[in-house]
Amino acid sequence: MQQQHGSGKTTVLVERMVNKIIKEKIDINQLLIVTFTNAAAAEMRERILEAIYKKIEKEPENRNLQKQIVLLNDANISTIHSFCLEVIKNYFYEIGISPNFRIGDSAEIKILKQETLEEIFEEFYEENNKDFIKLVNIYGGYRDDNQLKELILKIFNYSQSMPFPMEWINENVEKFNITKESDFSQTEWGKMLISYFKEEIESAIIILKSVEKELKKDIELEKYYITILEDIDNLEKLLKQNLWDDIYSSICNLKFKTWPVSRKIESALKDKSKQIRDNVKKQIEELQNKIFIYQSKEAIEDIYDMYKILTMLEKVIARFSNKYQENKKEKNIIDFNDIEHFALKILVKKDENNNYIPTDVAKTYKEKFKEIAIDEYQDSNLVQEYILTTISNGKNIFMVGDVKQSIYKFRQARPELFLQKYNSYKLSDETINECKENTKIQLFQNFRSRSSILDITNLVFDNIMSKDLGGIEYNKKEYLNEGAKFEEPAQKINIAGKAELNIIDLKKEDEEIDEEIEEKILEKNEVEAKIVANRIKKIFKDNYCVYDKKEGYRKATFKDIVILLRTTSDVAKVYEKELTQNGFPTFTDTGSNYFETEEIQVVLAVLKIIDNPNNDIPLVTVLRSPIGGFTDNELIEIRLEERNGFFYQALETTKEKSQNLELKNKVIKFLEMLNDWQLKQEYLSLDELIWYIYESTNYYNFVSSESNGELKTANLKLLFEKAKDYEKASFKGLYNFINYIDKISKGSDDIGSAKLIRRK
Repeated sequence: MQQQHGSGKTTVLVERMVNKIIKEKIDINQLLIVTFTNAAAAEMRERILEAIYKKIEKEPENRNLQKQIVLLNDANISTIHSFCLEVIKNYFYEIGISPNFRIGDSAEIKILKQETLEEIFEEFYEENNKDFIKLVNIYGGYRDDNQLKELILKIFNYSQSMPFPMEWINENVEKFNITKESDFSQTEWGKMLISYFKEEIESAIIILKSVEKELKKDIELEKYYITILEDIDNLEKLLKQNLWDDIYSSICNLKFKTWPVSRKIESALKDKSKQIRDNVKKQIEELQNKIFIYQSKEAIEDIYDMYKILTMLEKVIARFSNKYQENKKEKNIIDFNDIEHFALKILVKKDENNNYIPTDVAKTYKEKFKEIAIDEYQDSNLVQEYILTTISNGKNIFMVGDVKQSIYKFRQARPELFLQKYNSYKLSDETINECKENTKIQLFQNFRSRSSILDITNLVFDNIMSKDLGGIEYNKKEYLNEGAKFEEPAQKINIAGKAELNIIDLKKEDEEIDEEIEEKILEKNEVEAKIVANRIKKIFKDNYCVYDKKEGYRKATFKDIVILLRTTSDVAKVYEKELTQNGFPTFTDTGSNYFETEEIQVVLAVLKIIDNPNNDIPLVTVLRSPIGGFTDNELIEIRLEERNGFFYQALETTKEKSQNLELKNKVIKFLEMLNDWQLKQEYLSLDELIWYIYESTNYYNFVSSESNGELKTANLKLLFEKAKDYEKASFKGLYNFINYIDKISKGSDDIGSAKLIRRK
């Protein structure tokens, strides 16, 4: 059974589950309800409980309802990962892991992967494997093998979204195992390239036909019209070819007739037509130079050569996978992907025909759950689908979702799963509580937005969303319709509910752009940020009101305003700066750049010089910081005392020989402080050492007094907590912690800065 609609998916799911409990008298612990987030699971639990209590008020003697209140604590209402963890903890012995495993920290897991990669690469180098050396030469960088390591990690990480990762990798590698007698057009790659080629040719024909129609209207341009007709005819002949060598031969022999030259005819249409035709010719030449560079035999030989290389790549990934599992087992940790894969390993096994079948454990869950409900089904992946279908009886899965809301494909979500059912299930007029097997019910009412928002949303998506772009044909059948009714205000007020479209012409003066913008050329993002800031000012100046469910209509506040950006990496900083300058309380959820913050850079530099004072950049960073308190001129004077060697040597020389007593005493004080830190690190834990640095230097109090000090101190606390977590993990020591931080900061998964929201 399947449900698809625009909004209120959780409400629909709750309604059905409550019906199962109250009307069909199914115990709540016989239902598996899978949600996307822990918050959604908690909300669903509360709403089901609330519905049961309301029913008990009407039937206080109903023992079945009273029983459900008790069973709710044992109910399976959770994320898919929480359910999988329960499976693993209950049946850990089935897969031979320790019952007291822990989930590794993301940064810890990343380092373990890198260490495992280095370990297996060393093994291959020691074996002097020629195929491996060839693989390194092809995919490695100019100086090292880091690019190959990154490729292996990318493939491995992506494969984890598949139910059986190594089988998936093997299947894809075997696609390159093609015979030399095959025609390239019959291979997977040939079909894709020919399909792309024909799409481009069809597009070119459409463009030329529009030119032809225009030229046909002017008798003086007849010879240009005939030329375009010949072009169209030649391209249409190309479209009829299906075999690779036929297309190769045709496109290589394709000749465009010379554009007629006539000085007597002055026509803008003629010039425009020539320009369009030249663009089409260029497009065809690019297709020839990029795609049809080989005949079928040569293309197949290239693919087969790739098969040998990819077979070696598969061996490397397989060894990495096995070694990585061994290393995790040794440390008694699992990673996030293991949660789903270990659960699947417990639930399925191979039979004598090498087919996957449910285990006895899976059969136990099949008997237990009378219905499985899945929220936000459009964001499910293949592993989750396999797990839930394995414990289903094939007729008891109820899904709610909306493919238009699918935004997690970059995390390997598979909206195709949703679309396959959406397109194959039969439409039903029955209610959600009465729908039969393989049916869908469409509800398109939106309970969150006003009609002005929905109208413009429908208008935009009607024009841009199709089966090719978005997976669904967005038309009136798919429109979102107003479901919520907003009270009319008692008096005339400005309501902040209208949809607006503001187009900024950067080439012209805009009335909303102030004099500062007119004085200098600003980046596009800066202009947008200033206009947004001005729009926010206008909201408060004109006393705009919003509708609050608890209070009714009230004046808009800053917490009612959200700015959504396509990307926050660089743009968010521009907006935050502009809004802050206007005095607006601002929170930016960038979730990155933690290690780039000044306060963290300084403390990490301190840790580095405690471990190794002969580290010039961190040392100078600390000396120039509020902790050291040295000026640039003082640092120059110190370096002049000892021009060679490390900067630490220059400090020692200044301490012994400098005639500047004030600078000398300042250096002595700093070296004593450094020596104190080095002594303390011998017996203090990492988190204790970091907190000692905060207190002994007064750095924590210093940053708290700076602009945005609350966030800066929160970042310092976060580093302290990370150090504490690190000490609890399997890694120890200051040197290892520094390497740990360096690897994280150089990678893509920064731990994310502290988050503070001021509610105003």
